[in-house]
Amino acid sequence: MMIDITRPIRTNMTVWPGDDGVLVKRVRSISKESASNVSRVEAGVHIGTHVDAPLHFIPDGKSIDQLDINLFTGTVKVIDTGNEDIITRKMLPDVINSKAVFFKTWYSDRSLDEPFDTNYTGLSLDAAQHLIESGVKVIGIDTLSIEKYKSGNYDVHKTLLGKEILIIEGLCLKGVSSGEYNYICMPLCIEGSDGSPARVMLY
Repeated sequence: MMIDITRPIRTNMTVWPGDDGVLVKRVRSISKESASNVSRVEAGVHIGTHVDAPLHFIPDGKSIDQLDINLFTGTVKVIDTGNEDIITRKMLPDVINSKAVFFKTWYSDRSLDEPFDTNYTGLSLDAAQHLIESGVKVIGIDTLSIEKYKSGNYDVHKTLLGKEILIIEGLCLKGVSSGEYNYICMPLCIEGSDGSPARVMLY
């Protein structure tokens, strides 16, 4: 059975502080003058469930359309971090040779309408380095950023993206138990973009 772990895109959904809001608008409706419904979406690429491409923080990094598509499917370990404030190396179980790891935090219980909470759980630099050393190629989390709010120089992003580790943010893992799954992640193929919204599923 497929499990959809994507946050739907909708008008006025929670976005990163300072980013433009999201607008989903019907610009044409079926009527005597129109044979079809047509909608328009105005949004940044780092909204809801989305993928960060290396170009997001690495000046000469790959854009979303240049990523290895083999990263977008495979096996994943889902790890429930509970109410922890930060994910450290010591908290990680054996992830050696795991292709992907998704972190479920308390943030999965929040709705799309609640104000942005700056106290979300993030990944420590030490944990990020451990995941790289363990051979992990894809890291997902249910918060809008992989690292803590105002963490400084964005070292976690730069460390992971510098190694072309795929970062998936904004997952919705509510109701998903820790364990091993298969995953599918389908970002849009936006030429030259530093990221993209994505549909992500477990099975």
